Amino acid sequence: MAGLFDGFEGYRVVSEAESRQALTTALVAVDANVLLNLYRYNARTTADLLTIFEKLGDRLVVPYQAMREFHRNRLRAIGNPEQATGEARAALEKSRAAAVRALETWSKQLAIDDAELQRLHVDIDGVFQRLRDAIDQATPDRVHPSTPADADPVLSRLSELLAGRVLRRPGDKVWDALIAEGNQRVDDLIPPGYLDAEKGDQYPEGAAGDFLVYQQACHEAKTRDMDLIIVTNDEKEDWWWRRGPDMIGPRQEMTKEFFDSTGRRLFLMRASDLLNRSQALDVEVNPESARDADVNRADIHEPGKWTAEAVDMLLQQLRGEGRRDLADVITAAASAGGTISREDIYTLCDYREDRMLRGITRPTARITGDLQAARVLPPSVTPMMKPVYIDAGALSAIRIPSEVVDILNPNTTPSTGLDAEASGKYQPLADYLAALDTETTSMTFGEIEDILGDTLAPSARKHLPYWYSPQNSLGKAIAAAGFKARGVRTETETVEFVRRS
Repeated sequence: MAGLFDGFEGYRVVSEAESRQALTTALVAVDANVLLNLYRYNARTTADLLTIFEKLGDRLVVPYQAMREFHRNRLRAIGNPEQATGEARAALEKSRAAAVRALETWSKQLAIDDAELQRLHVDIDGVFQRLRDAIDQATPDRVHPSTPADADPVLSRLSELLAGRVLRRPGDKVWDALIAEGNQRVDDLIPPGYLDAEKGDQYPEGAAGDFLVYQQACHEAKTRDMDLIIVTNDEKEDWWWRRGPDMIGPRQEMTKEFFDSTGRRLFLMRASDLLNRSQALDVEVNPESARDADVNRADIHEPGKWTAEAVDMLLQQLRGEGRRDLADVITAAASAGGTISREDIYTLCDYREDRMLRGITRPTARITGDLQAARVLPPSVTPMMKPVYIDAGALSAIRIPSEVVDILNPNTTPSTGLDAEASGKYQPLADYLAALDTETTSMTFGEIEDILGDTLAPSARKHLPYWYSPQNSLGKAIAAAGFKARGVRTETETVEFVRRS
């Protein structure tokens, strides 16, 4: 006789008590995005999280792929806090100067005596000085790309904590087989990581990065016969069992897969979850740390910008390698406002109907890497040729960066007729809708975010009217493409777009 959850292990929602208990006994595998955010959190939060890692002792591990991605993206993470601090200080100084000017104008109109005016000036200076001090105190320890490793406080602490705790890379034969399996799982939409399909041409492991982290963590937990906690700041539905904005636990498929292999339980936690549950480990943390860790820090991955020099060098390199077809695709996409459809690619390049487009972006990705190595481009830029996939089908279009459109066709405007507010973040969605030859199309929120290359506004998941309003950027983009939203369901995160009559 089977029980309620026998064969349905992934559907059992664990209690808070079980999650706290797991922290005291389970293997804890940390993903790269958590380690990278140690450069982004304020100093207090970073210290609290490192204290928790230290308390975990030998139960703390970092999969090889996670450490690889940490080193790959570390320089990008370093620069952001200092930039944000500088921008905040500049904005405060601008506000302080405006306050002083307003005070001077007001005092002249009302004939305020000099002593009172001086006291108010002191008050203004005091308020803004306290704000500047708060910003400086909250800023993580500042390091630079040229800072030696032993002078980087985050690296120094991690070097001690992770000694002997980074899982080794398997041999080439096993590693290559895992990469192949991970990329196949992406194609088959098997979690985790299938929403990273667009990374397929950016890295040697293709789109298999999340799977490599997950697989090695699972293998280590099985070897030790332990439950497993994976700590990640990735909140996409290819990791989490979600209902609207609520993240319930790991995807059911992952929980069952791990249980079937080990007989053990799988947990997912974010950095903020560790901080909120620190008392389970007898660790006292500042109550503000969890709130700081819960702030969305997607700008770690904000890319730099293409330059006219780099674009010209890439196009010349393509033509020199005999890939004039790809150079033509880029220039045609620029002429069209940034996106070129699959059908137009076949026509432009005179490809045979049976030709596959898989791997079409690899040459530009390789040349981009060469330009970055030569310091012609910043460490991260938007891919020159970004594939667009819909409904897990074949590649439907290629999109190039907006700055490349401006470089190649400075006078070209998008053919969708979007106004300035509707363009920007939601322009890729409008471009996609405008190119459809159907009257209706249904999409999930996740598919829309794949097209955007960004997350929807939080209101899109909480408030139905947000989808129907003609006043916000999303509504304007949908309307400018000639469509309207219908049948929005936030509980299943689905929406239907209908062409306006």
